[in-house]
Amino acid sequence: MNKNTLLGFALIIVMILSLALPGCQKTSEPSELPYEALHLGNFLFVITKTTEDTKTILHLPVVAHFDEPQDLQVGDVMALAFDQLMESFPPQAVITSSKKLLEEHKAYLANFDLAQQLLEIRPEQTYLIDVRTKEEFEEGHVPNSINIPLDQIESIVDIVPDTDSTLLLYCQSGRRTVTAAKALLNLGYKVIFDLGGILNYVGDLG
Repeated sequence: MNKNTLLGFALIIVMILSLALPGCQKTSEPSELPYEALHLGNFLFVITKTTEDTKTILHLPVVAHFDEPQDLQVGDVMALAFDQLMESFPPQAVITSSKKLLEEHKAYLANFDLAQQLLEIRPEQTYLIDVRTKEEFEEGHVPNSINIPLDQIESIVDIVPDTDSTLLLYCQSGRRTVTAAKALLNLGYKVIFDLGGILNYVGDLG
């Protein structure tokens, strides 16, 4: 075996080691935090996404307690971890790990149970909005809701001027809420929940 051949083998070995060793030294990425939550204000969050093992608390409102000061704005989305929920209304949690997620504002699917809870927790900042026609609204609507028909949705700026307010939308079947949510996002509202159709509501109508 001549000198050039030995040199070639040596170079190949060096290349293999340079590729292999960094891979051996890599630490595994931390696992995803189990919850994603939307900040409504004053450290009140709504769980908007969970892992399979924790999906039972999806759409749950939670007051979060952090160890360190947080620079939070209404509409911010965070990944969270906590060990347990304190028995209170709303439930409270000591956050063990968190990360702010860079996401554009969007409407989140939710249910009427969440609407009723938020109306109790922060009634002055929460609006349950029926985007059906006036005639449909008068035939029967979810209690505590106000009527802003889809074709008049931009009039909300006079009814709910604070774009940090929490808006919960419903219609007849869930189609008009999608259109309404897009319009409200364009108007600058940051916290929007799409409840779908009134057909999903269980209870007496007003």
